[in-house]
Amino acid sequence: MQIYWHGLSCVRIEASFGDRDAVLVTDPYSNDSGLRFPRTLSPDIVALTHQDDERFPQDAFQNTPFTIKTPGEYEVNGFFAYAMPLKKEGDEYPYHLMYRFEVEGMSIGFIGQLNRALTDDEVSSLGNIDILLLPVGGGDRMSAKQAVDTIARVEPRMVVPLAYHVDGLKEELGSADAFCKELVCQRNDANKLKISRKDLPSEDLVVTVLERA
Repeated sequence: MQIYWHGLSCVRIEASFGDRDAVLVTDPYSNDSGLRFPRTLSPDIVALTHQDDERFPQDAFQNTPFTIKTPGEYEVNGFFAYAMPLKKEGDEYPYHLMYRFEVEGMSIGFIGQLNRALTDDEVSSLGNIDILLLPVGGGDRMSAKQAVDTIARVEPRMVVPLAYHVDGLKEELGSADAFCKELVCQRNDANKLKISRKDLPSEDLVVTVLERA
């Protein structure tokens, strides 16, 4: 499996299932953000954290992928996705979602837009997570301290921070460095995370800070 970060809470997960491959993308964004969204993506599945079509433009892809934006359990091309509703303070949309993805024998938690730490009940709903993808830059999403609190509750084996400052972004967000200063961990910097179940760390937490693809 390979995970790429495109900026904000948009990640691309590429996985193999026997003799076929599949691609999942989360939370596309508009160029109004100050970042240019890649126009070459053709995912099989798109997972959205809520129903704002302006914030998450669904015409961003070269194809018409299967789109998830309401709670439920989904299986598409080998990906299992569990979309669970959350309450986000000040959110006008009927559902705000967090996800658990089951991919190549690994569990991935995705918390894309939440502006607070998870509660104990929400952590229980998420279940055992190998790799946690969550915002760390603040603004209208989790702050670094809230992200650290959530990580302590979820206890993943790996973390990939999302929604932090990069050049060109109009929104003012905290940095990945500021987040890592709040967390005692092993840090890796990479342009992608290539991982299989046997490569998951068995003891110390590992944080992989990705360059924007």
